[in-house]
Amino acid sequence: MQATKQQFALQWQNLKLSAKEKVLVAVSTGADSMALLWLLAHLPVAMRPQISVAYVDHQLRDQSKAETEFIQRYCQEHGYPLFIKTWAVAEHPQTGLEEKARKMRYGFFETVLEKQKIKYLLTAHHADDQAETFLMKLLRGGDLAQLTGIKSRRKFGNRAELLRPLLGFTKAQLLHLVQEQNITYFEDETNGHDDYLRNRLRHHVIPQLKQENPQFLAHVENYATQLSEVLSLADEASKEKLAKLQQDDGSYALEQWQALAVLWQNQLLRQLFRPNQLELSEKKLAQANCLLNNTTKPQGQLDLGQGYFLVKEYHHFWIADHPLPSENLELQRSLALGEWQWISETEKVGLFFKDAYRPRPGDDILAVSAEEAPFLLRHRRPGDRMKTKIGTQKIKQILIDRKIAKTKRERLWLVAAKDGNILWVVKVKKTDLSPRLVNAKMQYIIVLRREVKDDE
Repeated sequence: MQATKQQFALQWQNLKLSAKEKVLVAVSTGADSMALLWLLAHLPVAMRPQISVAYVDHQLRDQSKAETEFIQRYCQEHGYPLFIKTWAVAEHPQTGLEEKARKMRYGFFETVLEKQKIKYLLTAHHADDQAETFLMKLLRGGDLAQLTGIKSRRKFGNRAELLRPLLGFTKAQLLHLVQEQNITYFEDETNGHDDYLRNRLRHHVIPQLKQENPQFLAHVENYATQLSEVLSLADEASKEKLAKLQQDDGSYALEQWQALAVLWQNQLLRQLFRPNQLELSEKKLAQANCLLNNTTKPQGQLDLGQGYFLVKEYHHFWIADHPLPSENLELQRSLALGEWQWISETEKVGLFFKDAYRPRPGDDILAVSAEEAPFLLRHRRPGDRMKTKIGTQKIKQILIDRKIAKTKRERLWLVAAKDGNILWVVKVKKTDLSPRLVNAKMQYIIVLRREVKDDE
């Protein structure tokens, strides 16, 4: 018992918390959390924190009422402020119970921390929990970072930290402590069932591994620590490389990314996806690489799941929370003689007699014939074409040749003649078949003018 107390005091000292710091201890009334409470209470007085307790009654077991009454008495006897949440039976989900219960618990803990202005949440996770988590994630596969397992210290909520001071202790040590000190605790009867993967590992796999090597738990913790350190260095280097690729609009330079070695490409993609908490499988990573490295298809997108998309457009790429919008084929306006049509907050298009119009500096003008009227101002439609000296060109191909991004194509305005042929992709390309202004047929001009739109 004395050795366990000394080991815990050393672990606690390494956390470097202020003297008499307020902490919130998550207690389930199981052996682990009751051992944590006892060890905290038996720290040297100068190191001992101010203890508050958070307890959740899940109402999943018949004995939960007795456990609730016990923790209420225990905290009252020891002078610990107690915060209880009861999870109503009506709120229990039909599926995913374990995960929903976890989210509910941690949401409750976060609320208590904020209301009580407590900086630290303590949980009783120990070395056996670490090994179980490590093996579960190894079996399920996924991001290598997941194999770092349970961290001894991490940010929690907006301003708090989650501490796990028992990761250096085995389950056997903690059981020995509570039994030696006659500390009351409750055993969750579901822990004896093999319905869950964690329990199967706990009952069958880990005992066998311990038998093969008594240092198994220590080795798992050591590997998890080493892996965490290496990943931290890789993470730092990846952030620096990604920052160099980032452009002013928040997207990333595609050609610079393509110039990187494949290993760095993969690492940067993981770094890019991580802030959005996207699970990046090897299949999805391969699909992302295929999209970004495909030089024959300058534009495209990949559905990443969870409402996110990897978008590529010519020279850049980014993560979007929506797919590329479909092109707007409905909006259209007639160009009436002598009237302006606003196409943006600073640009307007109008139709005028060429002889009566007085151009201003900066006006962009297209001469048109009365024979081509009426004129329509609209967005692009499938099959749109423009007549040129070298033949008819598809508008789609013109936009591709000019490297106009797909997200911008739907916002472009076109001037169409009565026969449907496109005379002008505004700000992109004009037909080169219109006769010169000196031609008698050229009665009209279409004008693009830039100026600030007055508030109506």
